[in-house]
Amino acid sequence: MYEKINLVISLINIGERIRYIRETYDLTQHDLALILKINKTSISHIERNDRIIPIEHLITFSDYLHLSIDYVLGLTDTKNYHDQISGVDLSIMAERVKEICKSNQLTNLALATLIHSCESNIRNYKNGKYLILTTFLLELHLKFNYSIDWILGKTAHQYITNRFVSV
Repeated sequence: MYEKINLVISLINIGERIRYIRETYDLTQHDLALILKINKTSISHIERNDRIIPIEHLITFSDYLHLSIDYVLGLTDTKNYHDQISGVDLSIMAERVKEICKSNQLTNLALATLIHSCESNIRNYKNGKYLILTTFLLELHLKFNYSIDWILGKTAHQYITNRFVSV
């Protein structure tokens, strides 16, 4: 129950956090829309928390500003990791999902249940077929304290250590 409440709180704050970072870097909504290759209305929806930012856009946003995804989402006060890379390698992400299952003794079905997904999604993530959804990444972070950047293969820093961030 508390984990679900924490996820809702995290989702509520993401839009505010993105707006704060955008303004800190003197970017307009129009600028950000051009960077993410989406329309300004979508940026407005994200910043008002009407929509969760898709992981592809979150990666582009964090890479453009040289920030960790963990920082953008307000999970840490570490702006970027010294070993942080741009983009995402799906094969590394796939290996990380397998490692999460193995180290936590989770079957595909157990992991799917834990993050409110389905078993076929977990298989696809483990095979590197596509990126894990933002909400599922947040669930993994909330359950196990994994760095989202680590799950996506952007850093070797597996866990979040500096946790408290405010907008």
